[in-house]
Amino acid sequence: MTPTTPGKPGRTVDEAFFRQVLGRQKSLIVDRTNQFGSSGLPSAEQLAQSVAFAPQDGSIWLCGQRMMLLQGSAFGAIRRELVDALGLDKARGLLTRIGWQAGARDAAQVSEQWPEGDHASLYSAGPRLHMLEGMVNVEVVRFEIDSGIGHFYSEFLWHNSLEVDEHIAAYGLGGEPACWMEIGYASGYASSLLGRLVVFREMQCRAMGHPACRIVGKPAEQWEDIDVDLAYLDPGDFLSRSTYTSAVDTRVAEIEVPADGKQLVGISASFVAASQLLQRVAPTQATVLLTGESGVGKELFAHTLHQASRRQHTPMVALNCATLPENLVEAELFGVERGAFTGAERSRPGRFERANGGTLFLDEIGTLSLHAQSKILRALQEGEIERVGGTTPIQVDVRVIAATNLDLRQEVAAGRFREDLFYRLNVFPIHLPPLRERREDIPLLMSYFLRRFSQRHGRQLAGFSMRLVNALLTYRFPGNIRELQNLVERGVIAASDGEVIDVVHLAEAGAPLIDSAIGLTAEGRLALDTAPLRAATEADPGEAAGSAPELASLQAFFTGQERVLGTSLEEIERRLVRLALERSGGNVTAAAQMLGMSRAQVSYRLKGS
Repeated sequence: MTPTTPGKPGRTVDEAFFRQVLGRQKSLIVDRTNQFGSSGLPSAEQLAQSVAFAPQDGSIWLCGQRMMLLQGSAFGAIRRELVDALGLDKARGLLTRIGWQAGARDAAQVSEQWPEGDHASLYSAGPRLHMLEGMVNVEVVRFEIDSGIGHFYSEFLWHNSLEVDEHIAAYGLGGEPACWMEIGYASGYASSLLGRLVVFREMQCRAMGHPACRIVGKPAEQWEDIDVDLAYLDPGDFLSRSTYTSAVDTRVAEIEVPADGKQLVGISASFVAASQLLQRVAPTQATVLLTGESGVGKELFAHTLHQASRRQHTPMVALNCATLPENLVEAELFGVERGAFTGAERSRPGRFERANGGTLFLDEIGTLSLHAQSKILRALQEGEIERVGGTTPIQVDVRVIAATNLDLRQEVAAGRFREDLFYRLNVFPIHLPPLRERREDIPLLMSYFLRRFSQRHGRQLAGFSMRLVNALLTYRFPGNIRELQNLVERGVIAASDGEVIDVVHLAEAGAPLIDSAIGLTAEGRLALDTAPLRAATEADPGEAAGSAPELASLQAFFTGQERVLGTSLEEIERRLVRLALERSGGNVTAAAQMLGMSRAQVSYRLKGS
């Protein structure tokens, strides 16, 4: 096969490049399998254990290869520079080839490090390494390989792709896939491992608005129009070829900060995508449905949408439907005429009338009864309402923004929500992602809340400890942004002026501290760095004995491995005090809070050490 470059008939792709990358030709290494095994050599755990940090000489190692940690934002900046300088087509070719080389090298290292490895596991090590390297979360959909008939087929779903996140953050959603380097990696890994040219294609991509990136890999000869794919792997000619004269840069428009000072904060791809949708719909009159878990910021999005609309100088009226008793919903929404019921001593307008000419925000709309839903449907369809006890229709011009943390489609299927109202509200849906899916925004939100609450409570804090930042970056946040906001405010109040906010300042009375993130042991291995005793009991016994012999003795005593405590309580106390001081940066007060001691008790033990 002599693939040619598109637009240049007869010009062959650099075949020496493929020979170099593929190395010695091998037959298919797997006899027959149809799925990745849950066990085998190398396992996912073995791959994780192959990561070693050597901070003393500035090295990080993965499967015997020196690695480099790079901020996702820095990678995104490099990617944008390439697109701006070369154009989309040329930048795509360069990044695809870089990904190919990375995948091919990983395959070579895995084959060398586990020469007796299970064949299916050797292949599945590629996606697992890609996950360890922080590029993407891989879900296997289908995997077929049969050397007897030369068959190979692999299909994955890619979630949380770093490359897509950076692409969306820079350019928003578009019409082309964006996992250029990752496609190159998958193709390079499979080709190097199998000894034949395997090409992966991205059939769906989050950069195009799909929920996940779906990729399919097959031998090159089984694809149609394979020359298009191979052209991006041509190392000799890619710089002279482009279907775009310049890079296309689509940026999200600036959104005016609301008058109350509360603003949308975030740089993650999911946040940028939601903000972009908000900006598109804001100038229109369309009804908007905001969906997402409790605490993700639906009300703030609604206020921002109103502020960015043509109705920004008219009233915005909000109603939390979940807080109203059933017998008051209709009166609150549509108003009451005097004498309509006992206690109605005067006429008063409802939320629809008060929002006339402006915006009505109906939060938790999924909690309304079917009767109330039918009333709202009529108001939306006819543009008019009637007060409770009234007989005269009242014309209203209201833009409705609805919000819910329920799946309204499921509610419709269960008969709890009117289907016609759902379609009336679902004109322009915007899903707001939970905080665990936009972790890049956590440090920004922490800084924003720190400034806000320091000013409110008149405090002067020195910031956050790295231990706390890492802990919050890996925390699940069931309460989303509302929970993070409350945690930061609690820390601002609990910490002393001039002090950094640490994990101990966020603990509730009687509640355990938030677990710390994965960190480094003294030997440069990954280990859970939580409470000192937990760290010792979860670590390897030999490792614990070398780095914390007092805690290793305590562990052996607790587990029954030793009948006698092999160290004194004083030694254990001194060890805990030293650990607390290390984690507090030498702050005795913070160390005392970590240990549940007074400052005097810690000082006393320091004098005796």
